[in-house]
Amino acid sequence: MSAAKETLHNDGVVLLKVGEYPYTAEQIDELIELCKKLPHPDGIGVENRLGVGRILVDPVDLGRGERGYEPAKVEAPEIAQAILDIAASDEAMAFWADCFGLEKVTMRRAQTNFLYEGDSVGSHNDHEANPEYRISIVIGLTEDYTGGEFVAEISPEDHRRFRVNRGDILVAKPELQHAVSVVESGKRMSLVLFMS
Repeated sequence: MSAAKETLHNDGVVLLKVGEYPYTAEQIDELIELCKKLPHPDGIGVENRLGVGRILVDPVDLGRGERGYEPAKVEAPEIAQAILDIAASDEAMAFWADCFGLEKVTMRRAQTNFLYEGDSVGSHNDHEANPEYRISIVIGLTEDYTGGEFVAEISPEDHRRFRVNRGDILVAKPELQHAVSVVESGKRMSLVLFMS
């Protein structure tokens, strides 16, 4: 993990593969099945085309408020709790805190993003929603899609593209400017976690 921590510290983003993070293959399979069951109405803003399944709603969501949207709601609380039982287990939270050199972290927001052909997410950073976020995590739940790459702006001259496949976990600093390119075919589904 030390090489991944160094990459995260230097670049603001790192892609972890199976065995490099605290979830088992069985837990990833269970997360996939649970996330598929979530209702997923449209996301916010004209620059974003995706469906969002709410798992945990942050009461401080500046992005929604600035756009005049109502507060988000968790529409399937039993499914959401089962997802959080895995994603925010004590072992997982200790792992993510260590990853960022923090004593402790708290899950602030969790959602499943559903992107179908033609969908994308516009350029943003996660501090826009809440400047207290310390960690952003994207867990890949599908791989039967083309396009849909996570595009990270390391610097104005250095834009890197990451394909987050089923079972991959992308970890980013929330101040990192990023987007998701247009999904060209298939369905891209990911579980996104925000911690402070």
